[in-house]
Amino acid sequence: MSQYDEIAKSLHLASQHRGLTAAQRPIPSQLPHHERHSLRKLPFEQAHNFRDLGGYKNRDGQQLKWGMIYRTDKLSSLSEEDQRYLQRLEVKRIVDFRSDEERLSAPHALASGYAVRVDAMPITVDAAQIELVTARLQQEDVSADDMAAFLVDANREMVVRYTPVYRQWMHSLLEQDHYPQLFHCTAGKDRTGLAAALLLHALDVPDDTIMEDYLATNHYTAERIDQVIEQIAQMDMLTADEAVIRTLFHVQPQFINAAFEAIDEHYGSLAEYFEHGLKLDALARQQLCELLLEDG
Repeated sequence: MSQYDEIAKSLHLASQHRGLTAAQRPIPSQLPHHERHSLRKLPFEQAHNFRDLGGYKNRDGQQLKWGMIYRTDKLSSLSEEDQRYLQRLEVKRIVDFRSDEERLSAPHALASGYAVRVDAMPITVDAAQIELVTARLQQEDVSADDMAAFLVDANREMVVRYTPVYRQWMHSLLEQDHYPQLFHCTAGKDRTGLAAALLLHALDVPDDTIMEDYLATNHYTAERIDQVIEQIAQMDMLTADEAVIRTLFHVQPQFINAAFEAIDEHYGSLAEYFEHGLKLDALARQQLCELLLEDG
């Protein structure tokens, strides 16, 4: 099955299952191996980019274990069934890359009594600040290219200013009692997208696979983006056209490539970045592989 077919099937199944009760919704790691890829996107009602990173293979043919680490967008709007479903995943740790302001304005919606560790690791890039993005959209002359440049700059900033945060997160991944783990930001695409890419690189997953995971956001959130565009179109204060809005809520290869270009500029190479930026040496990467990988 091609990656596109996998995404299409995952979207179809997620749509079918998200109206079920929490107890009825499937969990990928509990399914037969041949069915798991088709449910990479988990059937949440109010989390639109929630997926299991399991099943991605590295260059040695090992694969990331299912049910160990998830990525998503914000958790502030979870329905009660969503909350119970999240609890069924037995997530022990949630890492939140949102800014202090984002966390205060949209706190997590978690089931009462759910004992889960929540660690705030704020990455306060301009593109994640709602008031700044809104101000950008209010400029009548802003174009899709302007918005793309804005997001390119944001991805560079994540490397230049927030490598210490990614370093902290990567080292915390070596703690066995932090799994299953979930990491997220607001849209689950930029800060979370770079985090996922760095993790997959550390596990020696091929570049093409990493880019496919990054770009999958555009497919998994397409329905939600259409809803957002319709809502924004009804707000008279915003004059941005649809192309600008779509650029804001989509991901493009040039966005994350800008982060890796910044890595090359400041550290010389990705290998040097792991060694000196993230301070994740060969032994630590081997420990990470032992924790998260299994024979494919």
